[in-house]
Amino acid sequence: MHKSISRRGLMPLMLATAARAAESDVGNLFPSLEWISGQNPRDLSFLDGRWKKLDAWKKAARPEFLSRLSYSPARAAGTAEVIHREPRDGFSIETVRLPATAAYQIPLRVLVPDNRSSRLPAVLVMHCHSGRYVWGHEKVLSSPGDAADLVEFRNQVYGRPFAEALVKRGFIVAFSDAFYFGERRLRVESMDAAAVPPMVQPQVRAIAQHAAGSAQWRGAVNAACSIYEHLTAKTIFSAGATWPGMLVWDDQRCLDYLASRPEADPKRLGCIGLSIGGLRTAHLAAADPRLRVACVIGWMTLFHEQLNRHLRNHTWMCYVSGLYPRMELADAAAMIAPGALLVQQCSRDQLFPMAGMKGSVERLTEIYKKAKLPERFRGTFYDVPHSFRPEMQEEAFAWIEKWI
Repeated sequence: MHKSISRRGLMPLMLATAARAAESDVGNLFPSLEWISGQNPRDLSFLDGRWKKLDAWKKAARPEFLSRLSYSPARAAGTAEVIHREPRDGFSIETVRLPATAAYQIPLRVLVPDNRSSRLPAVLVMHCHSGRYVWGHEKVLSSPGDAADLVEFRNQVYGRPFAEALVKRGFIVAFSDAFYFGERRLRVESMDAAAVPPMVQPQVRAIAQHAAGSAQWRGAVNAACSIYEHLTAKTIFSAGATWPGMLVWDDQRCLDYLASRPEADPKRLGCIGLSIGGLRTAHLAAADPRLRVACVIGWMTLFHEQLNRHLRNHTWMCYVSGLYPRMELADAAAMIAPGALLVQQCSRDQLFPMAGMKGSVERLTEIYKKAKLPERFRGTFYDVPHSFRPEMQEEAFAWIEKWI
């Protein structure tokens, strides 16, 4: 028999719901959205009882992940072109133009150690977001004459140009300018301020008030690009793709090239990144079985824990539509198993609730435990804000050396 809730019994529930709504960025809509998240079965998690073997689980989970990315264009013909070489102390830098689709190429930097005697393990590095769209590869690689604001940013977030520290550990290292960053950013400075949407007109007009290439000019460009993320995301979705899908597909093409290099061992490939680079690393681990080791820094959470006031500062580049009913981000990243996965969390990171950071690490711990590979996952917490400092890098580099 159906048991009704008395008015007295209903009152505490109503008060709790109202309190949750008051705490949320979406107010009275939050209880309904939280309810939707709570109904998700997440049946493609390896923790679901029907999965006993990693291979059987990945055979089902990986195609679902890839289908949700909604981006698998025809690859362009042609070969990669090395357009510049630069010697450095102990290594060289090659600037490469990588054919991708009929619409675009991927700019790639490859760092190669000197004095090689055999094929070396290779690592794909993913740069961060940080609201700095004018920079891509520059965030992890120094150059003579770097602007003071770039050096300050890199020192604050990374402490050093960490791709250079990694190549000096004996790895081939490659990294691209991701879509919407660096060479591939939106050229807002070329737009007619009178013709752009009203919401971004003040930012576009502000660009012309500063000398091109100045720190103030870069700040104005970044501000306009930030607002334009919304329209860019809508355009990507309307074109039939997803933003994460574009990033993953491009990153796989970079991995293809890295594996093809004569200096690299194609059976010893890894990936590492901070922030959006950490998310790209997690997604690449889910998408590509060639990775033997991955390090996700500053982007591992449970999406259902993000719902209450922890989506406001996140980029449109994060969301894989339709994926979360079937798996959490941690479930997707675990598809690298039996490969090794390191997750580094920043305890003072304001982008994620502690419940999401701890919950995702606990979920990954249980997945690797169930797979009988507990030693191949590690989750560590650092008492720092959103960053990838040298002490964190040293742990990550040692993890890669151990498992690659």
